[in-house]
Amino acid sequence: MKKLILFLVAGAFAVACNNSAENANSAASGTNLIDSLKSEVMALHDKVMPEMTPMSKMQGDLMQASIGSEDSLEIMTAATELKFAKDAMMKWMHDYSGAWNDSWSDSEKAEFLKAEKDKMARIDEITQKALVNGKAMLNKLENAAPQDSIAPVE
Repeated sequence: MKKLILFLVAGAFAVACNNSAENANSAASGTNLIDSLKSEVMALHDKVMPEMTPMSKMQGDLMQASIGSEDSLEIMTAATELKFAKDAMMKWMHDYSGAWNDSWSDSEKAEFLKAEKDKMARIDEITQKALVNGKAMLNKLENAAPQDSIAPVE
């Protein structure tokens, strides 16, 4: 009987140790997933953030160029796209910093970060599109500007 009790205690101990090792591995993999998702979100942020200052300048240049232009609607559309992309980034940063909660479970943190990654991917997409359109419009305006021509001297 003593051997049976000793065997059951040893078996229970082995199962308990195995479960705590699995829980530790599970927690570590949850932390790794969260760290990975955070890195992906921040990589997108770090890609878009440096574009904010050039976008502001480009937006101002386009707004100035639209004054009195026959293409003012087209020019202002490009400027508005830049403003929309900048505003989306600023709103995302504000919302992201205020929404994180350390008391969330790992699955809640992972779901939050997946959603934030999707948001940042969309912001990156609209930022890149706005930059391309803004640059194209500025190039169009530069090429359409009347060239100073000097009449040949005879």
